[in-house]
Amino acid sequence: VVQDPNGVTKAIAEVSAEALAAFGDGTIFVEQLVTNARHIEVQVLGDSTSVCHLWERDCSLQRRHQKVIEIAPAPKLDSAIRQSMLSAACKIAQAIGLRGLATIEFLLDQTGNYYFIEANPRLQVEHTITEMITGIDLVQAQIKLADGASLKGLGLHQDQIPAPIGTAIQMRISCERLLENGSVKPTGGVLRAYVPPGGPGIRVDGAGFVGMKTNPAYDGLLAKLIVHSAQGIEPALRRETRLGRLQVRGRGNQQTGFGGVTRLAGTGLGSKRYGADSGPAANACVGSECRR
Repeated sequence: VVQDPNGVTKAIAEVSAEALAAFGDGTIFVEQLVTNARHIEVQVLGDSTSVCHLWERDCSLQRRHQKVIEIAPAPKLDSAIRQSMLSAACKIAQAIGLRGLATIEFLLDQTGNYYFIEANPRLQVEHTITEMITGIDLVQAQIKLADGASLKGLGLHQDQIPAPIGTAIQMRISCERLLENGSVKPTGGVLRAYVPPGGPGIRVDGAGFVGMKTNPAYDGLLAKLIVHSAQGIEPALRRETRLGRLQVRGRGNQQTGFGGVTRLAGTGLGSKRYGADSGPAANACVGSECRR
């Protein structure tokens, strides 16, 4: 990262020399640094000739570049910026003749400028919140599109897509141990209890069961807790207290604790500037503990 323009020439020379020594090619890429950005992604679908969007998701709450809490639609997003980003995502999908579904991801800075990051031509872990605010089954849609169906035939032409219904929030529950220095470490063990919450506006996509043995050598994602309210983000946050009713217990009857996650989400969504800070608060956003 170069903060002073006077250091650009030296930095390019050093990095190019390192690339040449490591790969035999000194070609490098230079990108603009975007600080305190929000991570906004747009869900798009296509049938090779036409495309549509299913609104956007805010994935700014991350830890070590991994999404932890996702919200749809993005809170406190200027309507003009939203429409511009949705349009840009559809143009990208149209240009490549997308058939199926994809996620077009952007960084949004504090001045309202946004930058393309990547396109993921697959189902995202956080697709659930888009399903909750639209009522559209994305898994079914992508299979039918791959089988040759058209968006219009599926009732998914852009003018058939409903406005977002309320707000949905997803939290990832992972098997991790919180260390004394505030960092986390993947952990494994046998689940002695696994009781997901339920009720109106609550969805749990999980793989846990009593007796399940988790392995720290693999991704520790155990479940996704999704809350939805048609009345908006504040009622959705109140439903987020259901996270405290999720019971996951490992060996030695050591039970998980999720209060910090709920407080962090509430604090972040209630702040004047809702963004992707990389400070202690964001780094403390731990999905779960599943202790041995």
